Amino acid sequence: MQDWRTATTGGLALSLRSHLAVTYNRHTISTKSLRVSSRSQASIALITIWARKTVQNILVFRFGNSLFEPVWNRNYIDYVEITAAETLGVESRAAFYEETGALRDMVANHLLQLLTLTAMEPPVAFDADSVREQKVQVLRSIRPMTLDEVAERTVRGQYGPGSIDGEDVKGYHQEPGVKLDSRTETFAAVCFHIDNWRWAGVPFYVRTGKRLAETMTEVRVHFKRTPQALFARKNGDQIESNVITLRIQPNEGIAMAFEAKLPGTQMRASTVQMDFSYQSAFGSRTPVAYETLLLDAMRGDATLFTRRDEVEAEWRIITPIEDAWQKLPPPDFPNYAAGSEGPAAANELIHRNEHRWRPLEANEAAKELAAD
Repeated sequence: MQDWRTATTGGLALSLRSHLAVTYNRHTISTKSLRVSSRSQASIALITIWARKTVQNILVFRFGNSLFEPVWNRNYIDYVEITAAETLGVESRAAFYEETGALRDMVANHLLQLLTLTAMEPPVAFDADSVREQKVQVLRSIRPMTLDEVAERTVRGQYGPGSIDGEDVKGYHQEPGVKLDSRTETFAAVCFHIDNWRWAGVPFYVRTGKRLAETMTEVRVHFKRTPQALFARKNGDQIESNVITLRIQPNEGIAMAFEAKLPGTQMRASTVQMDFSYQSAFGSRTPVAYETLLLDAMRGDATLFTRRDEVEAEWRIITPIEDAWQKLPPPDFPNYAAGSEGPAAANELIHRNEHRWRPLEANEAAKELAAD
């Protein structure tokens, strides 16, 4: 596989041709890569999600504020959900997507990158070796799934015809270049478990899909609820848990949901939001991801690139899922309407632990199609 990318930095147009083949078991995995001078002299994969300033800010938010780091662990956090949704279909990439699917295209790099940054231990410095070593340690703490675990903790989907922003759109099988009997997934959801001291017992749910109700990428950290007896007026009353949302795109920023007393004489609580927006705070757009990567490549700074052992660690996690999907009975595709929130099985996956996804903002037409 060859991939050409063209970007402009400081008025200079640069074309990149990149290729890295990583062999794991019977699989040869091709990833977009770039060779950059570093002490390890290793080939490194080009992952654009890492180059977004809002992604890098996860480290500043976690390790630069004493308010958050002490509670960033299994003692206080209930679960984490990571979502990368988009309203677009496969567009002109059907040939690529037929060979890849959502699991390889998004979960294997973008979502696992967000997971590692959310879960990693503090590095000794913000340099290539220190940051990447901590990310690899997270990936090594995720055990590859067995066949039964894949059946229980993963969901795959494929979009059918539907409506987005009031316009009818095709299903995946109707897209040019897609086989009529294609089993390629356009949606994937996985529940990962990180078996280390900080995160044991905390599920990390990731989901990604095309033709969903909303385009957005974010990390939501759900904290455990407080004891309920203090504010409960009757059986069943619950105080909502605190949630920190790290918005990667669009409207890059950070939001925190917490409880506050409602006005009035009664002791009643309601959830309120504290919101930080990059655009409002700094008044300028964040650089395009490729601009940042190109500049760092020319400087010889490999911090934002993925080291070879990190790529291999990611595929030790992904390959057993792919193998299991080949053996398990396939879902009845298509299993979600374009413009919806994805397959119903994705909600069942997270509801088993009495957790829930952040709802996507589906339009009314999409909601009716999803109900059908």
